[in-house]
Amino acid sequence: MIKELGLMVIPALLLFSLLGTLMVLGLVYAPIYYSVLFYSFLLLACHFMRGDSTFLYSVFGVKRTKMLFSVEYMLLSFPFLCFFLHRDELWAVAIVLLPFMIAWYVPCGGFSLRLPTFPCLASGSYEYHRTGRLTMPLFLPLMAGGAIGAYIGNRNLVVAVCVIAASVISMLLMREWHVEYLFNYKSASRFLKLKLLFALRNACVIFLPIIICLILVDLSLPQLLLGALYYLGASLLLFQVEMLCFVSGGTNSGNDIISVIVYMVLNAIFCVSLIVPQAMPFSMIVSGVMAYYAYSEIKKYK
Repeated sequence: MIKELGLMVIPALLLFSLLGTLMVLGLVYAPIYYSVLFYSFLLLACHFMRGDSTFLYSVFGVKRTKMLFSVEYMLLSFPFLCFFLHRDELWAVAIVLLPFMIAWYVPCGGFSLRLPTFPCLASGSYEYHRTGRLTMPLFLPLMAGGAIGAYIGNRNLVVAVCVIAASVISMLLMREWHVEYLFNYKSASRFLKLKLLFALRNACVIFLPIIICLILVDLSLPQLLLGALYYLGASLLLFQVEMLCFVSGGTNSGNDIISVIVYMVLNAIFCVSLIVPQAMPFSMIVSGVMAYYAYSEIKKYK
């Protein structure tokens, strides 16, 4: 994901760093057995989902491979050992024996965790399936945060989750395109029509759980209008980012900085349209302008 994001990796890493910091702070103030369970789950997941065990056994043999696994798992346990010593939980230090037991006595491999994508997406929109697979580890906690916000009646939390979800999904739609990609479309107008249709359909599927949380946090007519505005704004944002991929230079990747600036402007317009509904027509105008420039770019090849 880092490789494909390019310069957009900067806000993504900041976001993941923030989530990592919140997780560490949560473990610091949570009961110690939470950390032990978290480390045990992490260790077992790494062990059971190894894809290199057959290769290592054939090259180094069983005994040396298990020793290699033990060293690798010990390195993984080192931060947790420091954490337990910092909290003066000496009994938890016993997990130092867990890597040796797992590496030597528990068979590894055999499980493959393939992240699911969003179900019921429109056929042909491969970029949305790819985005779904990349964002699922982050999107699930966001949906949980939206559900918690709706349950406790915290409107600001739900709105923040809505904005982050739309920004992350649209960010991963930023990708380099190739001329061969246009061979699947018989005309430039057909391309624009399908892209807009995919944005409307897929935004409904992807953001529906969050829109429901946004409505449930306060069952009122203004909140229903806010949910409708969010759906329309998110759909336009996805369409605008798709058009940006074609306007910003095609297969030439030399306009990354300009693309990042334009992407940030599009997200700003999206946020403003949620706060000030009168700005939504401006977002539509921006979509039309970007579609026109994308149409002009595509006409060079179609």
